Amino acid sequence: MMQQKIDYKENIRVFAKLPYKEGEYKSRAWGHPLHFLLSYPSKLKPALGHYLVKLFSRPGDNILDPFSGSGTIPFEACCQGRIGIGSDINPLAYHTTNAKVSGLFLDELEQQIDLLDEFIKKNLGKFKKTEKEIVDYYEKNTMNEILAAREFFKINLDKNYSFLISCIAHILHGNRPYALSRRSHNIMPWNPQGEFVYKNLIKHLREKVYRMKKVDLPATFVKGISIQDDVFKLSLKNDSVDSIMTSPPFFNNRDFLRMNRIRLWFCGWDYEIQNKFKANFIENAKDLGIYSKIFDEFYRVLKSSSLCILHLGVVKNVNMAEILSAEAKKTGFETLDIVYEDSSKLESHGIRDRGATHTHQFLFLRKYS
Repeated sequence: MMQQKIDYKENIRVFAKLPYKEGEYKSRAWGHPLHFLLSYPSKLKPALGHYLVKLFSRPGDNILDPFSGSGTIPFEACCQGRIGIGSDINPLAYHTTNAKVSGLFLDELEQQIDLLDEFIKKNLGKFKKTEKEIVDYYEKNTMNEILAAREFFKINLDKNYSFLISCIAHILHGNRPYALSRRSHNIMPWNPQGEFVYKNLIKHLREKVYRMKKVDLPATFVKGISIQDDVFKLSLKNDSVDSIMTSPPFFNNRDFLRMNRIRLWFCGWDYEIQNKFKANFIENAKDLGIYSKIFDEFYRVLKSSSLCILHLGVVKNVNMAEILSAEAKKTGFETLDIVYEDSSKLESHGIRDRGATHTHQFLFLRKYS
């Protein structure tokens, strides 16, 4: 039985009313607890992802987010009976997305925590080498536990420990009692302040896991896929994706590596590796012409007549949607519409440089073979 076709133009008209800003959806706390697994810079609002999936895909579709970040769109796709596919270049995004779309049960996670606890106890104090800056964030015994946990995940790369890795990444630093660090910031690791206080990693990890698993996954949940790929060379087959929904980094707006340096270190990228990969992060590109190659890759993996939806912004008078619409046309995409949203009153979460973007955009592209 063939599925009913989606009326793209009508659904864009519905979306242009910004339904994710109405009623219960307007709260940033809307959605399953797993949406809040990890605090993340420029994180997509869960209700926004919900409506993109609901209006522009069908159950069973393969939905790709090639800049998956914290995994909002892939997870929301899985919750609505689609196969959410998240891809990103960095290990923090890979593990966070994988944690959300894998569908692990609490008893499986408890077994993983027990194995980690046993390893930490047997190897405490054996791992000393780390970045000088990081040592200043933690009481020495907490630091030793973090180093042992990092080594445990490093030697178990072939196993799915993404949920635990993401939970620890969330509690690595912050200004609340759950944080393992001295007082810092929940998103960006600002210089730590206050006394060095011992925080038991396993205790705080268990509490975080239980908070995330207090609500069952919906009955419609379908397991998804997480991939650590470069957006210029996706490990996906031609014509294999029903739609692309993504929020790429806004032009010249945030330094992702700087904001996530400690969490990336915990995921295996020491500072030397981070510096090596800096040129691969497209927010560091000097102009938006780099998207010509990205659109070539999007066109390759998308099925015929399918949508590519980009969440963008007007950044310091650079209209990303208009520029990328022209770039996408060179590849063969048709622009169906551009929807605008005033974002001047969005929460800043204490990040001082967010004022560069006051208008968000949604660029709707369609592939024609």
